[in-house]
Amino acid sequence: MLTTSIVATVVLVAAFIQGTAGFGFAFFSLPLLALLLDFRVAVPTLVLLAQALNLIILSQHRFKADWKKSVLPLTLFSLPGIPVGVWLLTWLDVRLLQGSLGVILVGYALYQWLAKPAPRVLSRAWMVCAGFVAGCLGGALNSQGPPILVYTSLQPWNKDMVKGTLIAFFFTTGLAVVATQAYQGLITPEVTHLAAVCLPFLLVGVMAGRALYKRLGEGGYRQLYMAMILVLGVMMVIKSAVEA
Repeated sequence: MLTTSIVATVVLVAAFIQGTAGFGFAFFSLPLLALLLDFRVAVPTLVLLAQALNLIILSQHRFKADWKKSVLPLTLFSLPGIPVGVWLLTWLDVRLLQGSLGVILVGYALYQWLAKPAPRVLSRAWMVCAGFVAGCLGGALNSQGPPILVYTSLQPWNKDMVKGTLIAFFFTTGLAVVATQAYQGLITPEVTHLAAVCLPFLLVGVMAGRALYKRLGEGGYRQLYMAMILVLGVMMVIKSAVEA
């Protein structure tokens, strides 16, 4: 009972973070749940909860996202990168890759704060690169988010379009993850039961996050977005150093 209560609390906080910023659910919750649960239980449970969370957020935004021009192309461009990322695992030090990615994210967030570049419409080449690199990182680190975070932050979109497109990408790619895990027998009765128990806490977290999100103006959301990217980068650097 104590373990379940802690897991539910972590899910609530992580859902609040993603409900506000549009990302961060798995990155915040997985390291903590891995300390409490078997990894083969923690990961598929979070995958199911993440899909429910993404669907809720998309419905809150009335499924407003750049589906045709960004979400579906980014998803398709990410697919060839997945086997490349898996191949990278055979000869590249994953800790070095994770640490380097963290440094890049920290540098990008600081650049955005200091230089304050104006958002601009990006060419299709940017989309191809973002999608492909996301697939590579997904295959190597199970972390396809950073390139998409950077891509959406550079666009001259309002906060609803940024968050909606980001969540839509996570949802479409998450469908493939759920299908793969189900095929491999990882979606067990234990996993579905735990996800069901945590679902009410997820709802509370995402609704609280939505309330804060609505209070944020465009500038406030951009600042939060960059702060989250900075925190994400710092945590990746620390994790890489600790595992070295």
